[in-house]
Amino acid sequence: RLPRVQGGHLLAGAAMDQSSGLVEQGNAVIEQILGLVDAITPGGRTSLSASNVLGGLVAGLSTLRMVTSSVDEALALIPHHTVFSPIGFFPIPFLWNVATAHFFEANLVKAVLVAPCVMMLTRLLERLWSARSIFAHVVFTAACSGFVFFAAELVHVYRTRHEKDFFIPVRGCMGLLVALSVGLRHAYPLEALPALPRGLGLRYQHLPFCLTALACLVGSLAPGLLPDWPFAPTAFFFGWLHVRYLMWFPNVQAHGDHSLEFSFASLFPRPFQPLVGCFGALAHCLVALVAPSFVQLRQAPEGGSPGHAIVYDPARAAEVGAAGFGSGGGAPDPSAPVVPGGPGSKEYAARRAKALALLDQNINSLLAPQGSGGGGAQPSEGIEFSSRPPALSPSPPVGAAMGGRAFVNGAGAEAAAGATPEEI
Repeated sequence: RLPRVQGGHLLAGAAMDQSSGLVEQGNAVIEQILGLVDAITPGGRTSLSASNVLGGLVAGLSTLRMVTSSVDEALALIPHHTVFSPIGFFPIPFLWNVATAHFFEANLVKAVLVAPCVMMLTRLLERLWSARSIFAHVVFTAACSGFVFFAAELVHVYRTRHEKDFFIPVRGCMGLLVALSVGLRHAYPLEALPALPRGLGLRYQHLPFCLTALACLVGSLAPGLLPDWPFAPTAFFFGWLHVRYLMWFPNVQAHGDHSLEFSFASLFPRPFQPLVGCFGALAHCLVALVAPSFVQLRQAPEGGSPGHAIVYDPARAAEVGAAGFGSGGGAPDPSAPVVPGGPGSKEYAARRAKALALLDQNINSLLAPQGSGGGGAQPSEGIEFSSRPPALSPSPPVGAAMGGRAFVNGAGAEAAAGATPEEI
């Protein structure tokens, strides 16, 4: 038995040495790639950001696909290639295509429209999320969404015996857009959507559902126009799942946002929330029977309701973001121009002043004596109110944009600044 034990130890040691050698080789390859990036990219790796990488990936792969169809063979979601390798001397199936199919378009016109949208949405997330968090969210959502589509295609081919569907490539950025919009739903729920009339009342909290509903509608009516529409509803769910349970929030040192404000039902319009909440509670209970540690929600210190909503500290977010691709990584640029209607603009300051004045008046009326007989509102003893709008505090940083989940000069004031007087 002693020789066997010694032989086992030798094999284990050889395996550990081999694995450590593979890790070293992987690190060397990564360093070579980063060195190539430093040599090619002006400013090196520090000039890269998540928005530039994702936007450039969508534009570059879509353009390359116009030149050669080999991009479809290697990166598009072809169910046959996911199961069987199309290359005889490379027997490994193309398992990566469940994720890579989300990062390019077959139509150059769609690519021209989608790439700027991807860059704009990612740039907003860079204010509060690190580059690593953005890519973890995008890769997880894309991989899970593509795998569900692949499984559905397998069932479809097995049930209908339509073997041709097993070889049809599917690619498109609809799932990527929905994944980014779910992140914005968490980071900037109350900020108004740009380039849309404010009278519509649309905010980033409405963006994921609107994109998903629009994709499902167009895809159902014209499948040839939007063949990647099945990516949208699955990305809608898995994007929420990642932020809800898996995403790491360094400012609170916890995984996931377990607050009631980010339940799955909260992503839907109010008329649908009771029904979705009912099915969501049932699904949560069923999953808790199988994996209770995964879906267990953090409780408040008193042991009652789930924990408070995750909020972002812009200074901390800038520090964490600096660890993305070198020193750039998503930290807000102080020299960036002021966004129209955003923090630092006159319109934003005027809305904030009106909101604070309206809150002051409402509190005065609530604290006024009931039998005052129409006289002026008398504040309670020990409480002093100003008869004029309070002085504006210094403008918050770009990361603490109106409606964002950030620590600013009074969270209530910032929430009120993003709302209309009727909503207040």
